[in-house]
Amino acid sequence: MRDAATMSFHLLRPLWLLALIPLAVVFAVLLRRQDVRAQWGGVIAPHLLTHLIVRPEQGRYVNPVYLVAAGMMLGIIGLSGPTWRRELPPFVEDKAPLMIALAVGSSMNETDVAPSRLERAKQKIRDLLAARAGARTGLVAFAGTAHLVMPPTDDRSVIEPFLAALGPGVMPADGKNVASAVTLAADALAAEPVPGTVLLVADDLGTADAATVRQAAGRNGLVIFAVSPDTSALPAGADVIRVSIDGADIVRLERRIETRFQAAQGDAFGTQWRDEGYWLLPPLALLSLLWFRRGTTVAWILALFIVTHASASRAEEPSRFTNLWLTPDQQGRLAFDRGDYAAAKTTFADPMWRGISAYRAYDFLAAAEEFSRVDTLDGKFALGNAQAQNHAYEKALRTYDEVLKAQPGNAAAKTNRAIVQAALDAREAKRRKQEQDDPAPPDEKADEMRVDPNQKGGKKVTVTPQDVTTAGAAEAWMRRVQTSPADFLKLKFAIQAAAPTQGRAPQ
Repeated sequence: MRDAATMSFHLLRPLWLLALIPLAVVFAVLLRRQDVRAQWGGVIAPHLLTHLIVRPEQGRYVNPVYLVAAGMMLGIIGLSGPTWRRELPPFVEDKAPLMIALAVGSSMNETDVAPSRLERAKQKIRDLLAARAGARTGLVAFAGTAHLVMPPTDDRSVIEPFLAALGPGVMPADGKNVASAVTLAADALAAEPVPGTVLLVADDLGTADAATVRQAAGRNGLVIFAVSPDTSALPAGADVIRVSIDGADIVRLERRIETRFQAAQGDAFGTQWRDEGYWLLPPLALLSLLWFRRGTTVAWILALFIVTHASASRAEEPSRFTNLWLTPDQQGRLAFDRGDYAAAKTTFADPMWRGISAYRAYDFLAAAEEFSRVDTLDGKFALGNAQAQNHAYEKALRTYDEVLKAQPGNAAAKTNRAIVQAALDAREAKRRKQEQDDPAPPDEKADEMRVDPNQKGGKKVTVTPQDVTTAGAAEAWMRRVQTSPADFLKLKFAIQAAAPTQGRAPQ
């Protein structure tokens, strides 16, 4: 369920409700003027007036005063800006970052949850990955030690083979080192611009207490996904979701994760609420149909209102008629709100909104071109984002530097610059490593490739205890290994567990 902070109903512009007071006064005055008794009561004696009033027979009649009052009341409420959900800033991702900490100890092989606790947990994780397609998700495996399987990535296909390979047999030691797993997951989320969520998938917390586990999550939210039918071992009052046979648990998980993320975005970027006043337009339009009855006066301003919104609904294909009532920016906003960013980027006249639309349409080259025409700090920040998405890291760094020079306290620019600098450093390190690992022989052209016809499959590499204690030997093995995901994880975890500071349970 979404929390009250995210879904609370309120008005963006509540002062507009003051307009209901003069409306009520005018409505009462008009009704009094239409009352025959009120008009002639001071002139004709009441006992005579009763016999002088003639009421002709007529069918059902809708008083235009009621129509006008109802229409104006709906319009005033719409202008007051009713809202109950948040709106994301243009350059903030609409999916929450998530790190999954999966227990793979021996207790997860219990079959009280078919086919087993571990296999059911894997199935649910796959369902969650499918429901969060495009969102950044990472994976940590833990038993007696905790190990990073995959850092946050938006490509779920790279997670699935390693998820399938996880089991008690690949872990260096059995147990339930929950605190280390949550700490490792929180460290992986440290580079995210806003806090994410740590999803602990386990049958119980082992010897850890709830306060320690929550503290280990740091700034991130913590949700416990219980894959055991007995949840009595879990802390009372904790944010626990129990596994179900249908997809209800995945729906609850996704909503809980998104709710926490939206609250974090409100703290980091400022709370923005979506104006829902447009929902009052359909009843207002239906109400206006009654004004076309014979004998009912239609105000020209209301007729213009109906024509304008009728043309706006056909803004998918701008025409001369639409241009009479809507500016290019208004037409672009309609397309943008529908999610048709490709049409919006060609419709907007404002270069900033053209750039935002192109950015949302993943046309980062066009976005950068439009943002370069906006001579403001917001435009430069957006330009840096588009350049970073184009992998033009050097240009993006220079653009962020310009923003920080003018506004040193810009936290978003600092965060994005750090991410781009890390990406640039990683790319350069990868290039240098490739040059070191694959130097072209002096007598061989750089574009030639030779294959050993006697080599079939990967090389068999034996790792001894002496090898894993030497960092250089471990790194050399990691570069050369070609094996199944299960063997890869087993040896990787063994190397990490042998290191003095990685994967160990607290003493």
